[in-house]
Amino acid sequence: MQNNPLRAACFTGHRELPRAGSAAYMRLKRRVRAAIALAADRGVTRFYSGGAEGFDLLCGQLVLEAQKTRPKLQLMLVLPYTGHGERFFKGDLRELVRQKEAAEEVVYLSAHYFPGCMALRNRQLVEDADLCIAYLTHAPSGTAQTVGFAREKGIEVLYV
Repeated sequence: MQNNPLRAACFTGHRELPRAGSAAYMRLKRRVRAAIALAADRGVTRFYSGGAEGFDLLCGQLVLEAQKTRPKLQLMLVLPYTGHGERFFKGDLRELVRQKEAAEEVVYLSAHYFPGCMALRNRQLVEDADLCIAYLTHAPSGTAQTVGFAREKGIEVLYV
Protein backbone atom coordinates (compact mmCIF):
# COMPACT_ATOMS: atom_id res chain seq x y z
CA MET A 1 0.00 0.00 0.00
CA GLN A 2 1.25 3.48 -0.84
CA ASN A 3 1.68 6.23 1.76
CA ASN A 4 0.72 8.97 -0.71
CA PRO A 5 -2.91 10.01 -0.85
CA LEU A 6 -4.88 8.15 -3.49
CA ARG A 7 -6.25 10.12 -6.43
CA ALA A 8 -7.34 7.54 -8.97
CA ALA A 9 -8.47 3.94 -9.17
CA CYS A 10 -8.84 1.60 -12.12
CA PHE A 11 -11.19 -1.31 -12.59
CA THR A 12 -10.32 -4.67 -14.06
CA GLY A 13 -12.54 -7.70 -14.27
CA HIS A 14 -13.99 -10.37 -16.45
CA ARG A 15 -16.56 -9.94 -19.18
CA GLU A 16 -18.49 -12.92 -17.82
CA LEU A 17 -20.44 -12.03 -14.69
CA PRO A 18 -22.96 -13.98 -12.63
CA ARG A 19 -26.45 -13.90 -14.17
CA ALA A 20 -28.03 -10.46 -13.71
CA GLY A 21 -30.41 -10.49 -10.77
CA SER A 22 -28.92 -13.63 -9.22
CA ALA A 23 -27.73 -13.65 -5.61
CA ALA A 24 -24.10 -13.83 -6.82
CA TYR A 25 -24.62 -10.81 -9.10
CA MET A 26 -26.24 -8.77 -6.32
CA ARG A 27 -23.35 -9.71 -4.00
CA LEU A 28 -20.83 -8.55 -6.63
CA LYS A 29 -22.68 -5.23 -7.03
CA ARG A 30 -22.62 -4.69 -3.25
CA ARG A 31 -18.89 -5.42 -3.17
CA VAL A 32 -18.17 -3.00 -6.02
CA ARG A 33 -20.29 -0.28 -4.38
CA ALA A 34 -18.36 -0.83 -1.14
CA ALA A 35 -15.00 -0.70 -2.99
CA ILE A 36 -15.97 2.56 -4.70
CA ALA A 37 -17.03 4.04 -1.35
CA LEU A 38 -13.82 2.87 0.35
CA ALA A 39 -11.70 4.30 -2.46
CA ALA A 40 -13.60 7.61 -2.31
CA ASP A 41 -13.16 7.73 1.47
CA ARG A 42 -9.42 7.30 0.89
CA GLY A 43 -9.30 10.26 -1.52
CA VAL A 44 -9.99 8.71 -4.93
CA THR A 45 -12.00 11.00 -7.18
CA ARG A 46 -11.16 9.56 -10.63
CA PHE A 47 -12.22 6.05 -11.59
CA TYR A 48 -10.75 4.62 -14.80
CA SER A 49 -12.67 2.00 -16.75
CA GLY A 50 -11.69 0.20 -19.95
CA GLY A 51 -15.29 0.11 -21.20
CA ALA A 52 -15.42 -3.65 -21.77
CA GLU A 53 -18.57 -5.69 -21.46
CA GLY A 54 -19.24 -7.21 -18.06
CA PHE A 55 -17.31 -5.88 -15.10
CA ASP A 56 -16.13 -2.61 -16.70
CA LEU A 57 -19.63 -1.55 -17.67
CA LEU A 58 -20.99 -2.55 -14.26
CA CYS A 59 -18.32 -0.47 -12.52
CA GLY A 60 -18.93 2.53 -14.74
CA GLN A 61 -22.63 2.28 -13.99
CA LEU A 62 -21.94 2.16 -10.24
CA VAL A 63 -19.56 5.14 -10.35
CA LEU A 64 -22.25 7.18 -12.10
CA GLU A 65 -24.73 6.01 -9.46
CA ALA A 66 -22.31 7.03 -6.68
CA GLN A 67 -22.01 10.53 -8.17
CA LYS A 68 -25.52 11.24 -6.89
CA THR A 69 -24.21 11.31 -3.31
CA ARG A 70 -20.53 11.99 -4.09
CA PRO A 71 -20.59 14.59 -6.88
CA LYS A 72 -16.77 14.92 -6.98
CA LEU A 73 -16.38 11.40 -8.37
CA GLN A 74 -15.45 11.21 -12.04
CA LEU A 75 -15.72 8.38 -14.53
CA MET A 76 -12.81 8.27 -16.95
CA LEU A 77 -12.96 5.90 -19.93
CA VAL A 78 -9.80 4.53 -21.51
CA LEU A 79 -10.89 2.73 -24.66
CA PRO A 80 -8.56 0.64 -26.81
CA TYR A 81 -9.70 2.01 -30.20
CA THR A 82 -12.36 4.29 -31.67
CA GLY A 83 -14.68 1.51 -32.84
CA HIS A 84 -14.64 -0.21 -29.45
CA GLY A 85 -18.11 -1.43 -28.53
CA GLU A 86 -19.60 -1.58 -32.04
CA ARG A 87 -20.08 -5.35 -31.71
CA PHE A 88 -21.57 -5.28 -28.22
CA PHE A 89 -25.09 -6.58 -27.71
CA LYS A 90 -27.65 -3.74 -27.84
CA GLY A 91 -28.03 -3.34 -24.06
CA ASP A 92 -24.29 -3.20 -23.49
CA LEU A 93 -23.80 -0.82 -26.40
CA ARG A 94 -26.48 1.50 -25.00
CA GLU A 95 -24.76 1.41 -21.62
CA LEU A 96 -21.35 2.16 -23.16
CA VAL A 97 -22.82 5.12 -25.07
CA ARG A 98 -24.47 6.38 -21.87
CA GLN A 99 -21.17 6.12 -20.01
CA LYS A 100 -19.26 7.87 -22.80
CA GLU A 101 -21.75 10.75 -22.61
CA ALA A 102 -21.52 10.95 -18.80
CA ALA A 103 -17.77 10.44 -18.45
CA GLU A 104 -15.50 13.28 -17.49
CA GLU A 105 -13.08 12.14 -20.16
CA VAL A 106 -12.97 9.50 -22.92
CA VAL A 107 -9.55 8.56 -24.27
CA TYR A 108 -9.02 6.35 -27.34
CA LEU A 109 -5.60 4.74 -27.50
CA SER A 110 -5.79 3.92 -31.22
CA ALA A 111 -7.88 4.79 -34.26
CA HIS A 112 -8.25 1.09 -35.14
CA TYR A 113 -8.18 -2.34 -33.58
CA PHE A 114 -4.79 -4.09 -33.61
CA PRO A 115 -3.47 -7.20 -31.88
CA GLY A 116 -2.34 -6.11 -28.44
CA CYS A 117 -4.59 -3.05 -28.20
CA MET A 118 -6.44 -4.55 -25.21
CA ALA A 119 -3.17 -5.15 -23.34
CA LEU A 120 -2.13 -1.58 -24.13
CA ARG A 121 -5.44 -0.35 -22.70
CA ASN A 122 -4.97 -2.51 -19.58
CA ARG A 123 -1.48 -1.14 -19.01
CA GLN A 124 -2.74 2.45 -19.46
CA LEU A 125 -5.49 1.87 -16.89
CA VAL A 126 -2.86 0.87 -14.33
CA GLU A 127 -0.50 3.72 -15.29
CA ASP A 128 -3.20 6.25 -14.46
CA ALA A 129 -4.17 4.61 -11.13
CA ASP A 130 -3.08 4.56 -7.51
CA LEU A 131 -5.42 1.66 -6.68
CA CYS A 132 -6.75 -1.27 -8.71
CA ILE A 133 -10.23 -2.68 -8.00
CA ALA A 134 -10.34 -6.20 -9.42
CA TYR A 135 -12.83 -8.98 -10.05
CA LEU A 136 -10.49 -11.87 -10.74
CA THR A 137 -11.87 -15.40 -10.79
CA HIS A 138 -9.55 -17.16 -13.23
CA ALA A 139 -6.30 -16.94 -15.11
CA PRO A 140 -4.92 -16.67 -17.67
CA SER A 141 -7.01 -13.68 -18.64
CA GLY A 142 -6.73 -10.01 -19.46
CA THR A 143 -7.86 -9.35 -15.91
CA ALA A 144 -5.00 -11.42 -14.49
CA GLN A 145 -2.62 -9.57 -16.82
CA THR A 146 -3.91 -6.21 -15.56
CA VAL A 147 -3.56 -7.29 -11.92
CA GLY A 148 0.01 -8.27 -12.81
CA PHE A 149 0.63 -4.78 -14.21
CA ALA A 150 -0.71 -3.30 -10.95
CA ARG A 151 1.58 -5.50 -8.88
CA GLU A 152 4.56 -4.53 -11.07
CA LYS A 153 3.72 -0.88 -10.47
CA GLY A 154 3.40 -1.55 -6.75
CA ILE A 155 -0.15 -0.31 -6.31
CA GLU A 156 -2.70 -1.89 -4.02
CA VAL A 157 -5.14 -4.37 -5.55
CA LEU A 158 -8.55 -4.47 -3.90
CA TYR A 159 -10.39 -7.68 -4.81
CA VAL A 160 -14.18 -7.74 -4.95
